[in-house]
Amino acid sequence: MDLWFESIEESWLEFVRRIEREDWQKEPVFTVTDINNYLRQMVSNDDFLQRVWVKGEISRWQVYQSGHAYFTLKDEQSQITGVMWRERRAALKEEPKEGERVRVLGSIRVSKRGGEFQIDAIAIVREIDKGYWWQRFEETKRKLEAEGLFDSERKRELPPFPRRIGVITSPDGAAIRDIIRIARERHSGVEIILFPSLVQGEDAPDSLAKAINLANSEEVERIVGKIDVLIIGRGGGSIEDLWAFNEEIVVRAVAKSQIPTVSAVGHEVDFTLTDFAADVRAPTPTAAAQMVVPDRQELLDRLKQLEIRLRQAIKSRLRQAREQWRRLSERRCFIDPMSLLSDFRQDIDRIGVRLESLGRNSLAEKRRQLLELSNRLAHRSPHAQLAQWRERLHRYGDALRSLTEFSMSRNRRNLELLENKLEALNPFAVLQRGYALVRDPISGQVLTRVAHFSEGQQAEVILADGKLKVTVDEVVKGDEVFDGANS
Repeated sequence: MDLWFESIEESWLEFVRRIEREDWQKEPVFTVTDINNYLRQMVSNDDFLQRVWVKGEISRWQVYQSGHAYFTLKDEQSQITGVMWRERRAALKEEPKEGERVRVLGSIRVSKRGGEFQIDAIAIVREIDKGYWWQRFEETKRKLEAEGLFDSERKRELPPFPRRIGVITSPDGAAIRDIIRIARERHSGVEIILFPSLVQGEDAPDSLAKAINLANSEEVERIVGKIDVLIIGRGGGSIEDLWAFNEEIVVRAVAKSQIPTVSAVGHEVDFTLTDFAADVRAPTPTAAAQMVVPDRQELLDRLKQLEIRLRQAIKSRLRQAREQWRRLSERRCFIDPMSLLSDFRQDIDRIGVRLESLGRNSLAEKRRQLLELSNRLAHRSPHAQLAQWRERLHRYGDALRSLTEFSMSRNRRNLELLENKLEALNPFAVLQRGYALVRDPISGQVLTRVAHFSEGQQAEVILADGKLKVTVDEVVKGDEVFDGANS
């Protein structure tokens, strides 16, 4: 074990020496963009790749708002993305659908941003309609997705350091051998528990579901211990070979598993419904083992790096502490602490003098304010104000009496004048002087004009001491009376 640690330390030191050497900095270093541009140029200069027919299955066809269509073309082992621009897409009689076998004429190029191989489609020719398997795949996926079996909220994190890994696959397949090999290379202390199952054929779905339920059973936990993570998968094949992992009974068993699950079915381009139901999807069984089993050597290297960093951090912190202690020890407060008090003593004396002066000034100001308030209070004494109000009340009483007498005298004079006017206007006083008042006996209206009378009319003559009832014998107008008097 000591030799092993010595070899690790020696290899790490050699790496450090290489970094410290100046030669390594002279080697050319390229950016990702540089490499991508180089590949783009090489592909674009290849005449063979500028017009080539490629056949495969459409697994995704998406038309953007711009009118351009983006798709994925795949076969049993590989896939390539593609694009068909709006003007070329307009020439299609019918757009391809997912799952259809097609032949695509186009040019191969490398995308500028993603660095992926892409076919720039010129024409697309359909070969067959959507396959039976793809139709079944889509129907089952829609059904289970509607039930929430593929929701991201159901996904769980894989344990970082599993002690025991369960594998559900065929005992004769290459998948279990690859998983065991990777596990032994990465961490020999991890225990692999195989749950044999059929992975192809009519009986495979039921066999896979039973193996998943067995791995989650209390009996297995009691016999071999708790399973920390479960890998479900097999090697590559056609869609018919992988179909067992699309069956509803298997997908439901994966979603129901209490153990975190990793789906590792087929190759990277293959997708099954267990990939959506599992907590994590691995492109291959080998990748699943690399994903689940921690690399012991990597952990040891990381611990060694952490140890080196920790030692360096401690040394740096100690150096900083020593330097800080040295600077602090040279400060005046530690060399001559009493000298620091002289400034404070002078400040205290100055503050004392200022406080004393402020106290005297404040006391004098308070006395002045008190005297001013006393004078104001005496000025506003209720006795003085009461005497003023009594004097003012007497003045108001004399003035009120004078105004009352003056007003009564003036009213008496006005009353006498009105009485004289009323007496002069009294019609009965006129009657005393020999005049008479003639009025209609029925309505009481005073008759003042000859036109008011007619022959034989009854009239009432009011005198000073009574009234007369008369009958009009003749009506003589004013001009006739004046004429008779003149003659």
